[in-house]
Amino acid sequence: MRIAITGTPGTGKTTVSRILSKKLSYPVYSLSELVKREKLYSEFDERRNSYVVDIEKLKGFFKGKENFIAEGLVSHYIPVDLIVVLRAKPETIRERLKERNYSKEKVEENVEAERIGFIATEVFEGSGKARVVQIDTTRRTPEEVAGLIGRALKGEEVFDDVDWLEDEEGGN
Repeated sequence: MRIAITGTPGTGKTTVSRILSKKLSYPVYSLSELVKREKLYSEFDERRNSYVVDIEKLKGFFKGKENFIAEGLVSHYIPVDLIVVLRAKPETIRERLKERNYSKEKVEENVEAERIGFIATEVFEGSGKARVVQIDTTRRTPEEVAGLIGRALKGEEVFDDVDWLEDEEGGN
């Protein structure tokens, strides 16, 4: 089973992936580290202080690999069997990213991306044959989220309806 765990920074991708990896005995590929280590980028964006991932190189790295968890912002571009989109209320994202000492600009950029469902939209528009699961992590522990993913892997329908634009609490 090839699993991608994606979502806005601050939704819990790394923590949930580690827990799930222990349960499944699958390796976790943290894309932020992998992209740098394997030089799977086309350039460095000074303004955002991040690498621009070369999606074709990334796909090439995973060609032929089975039974893994790829976690990261662009993991949904990798051909997988299951895409897990983690979501959290925009204010929760703001709090979590401030704790990581992200710049104010980067915090607000990610808050807005979550508010409008940028990554979720990308996934829904381009998931191909992969099954998609969406989980709101706002009030769940990482263990609970990993448990929901485990249920999805057993065939259960796991999909939280998330629309922060309609949620008064989510907006601010």
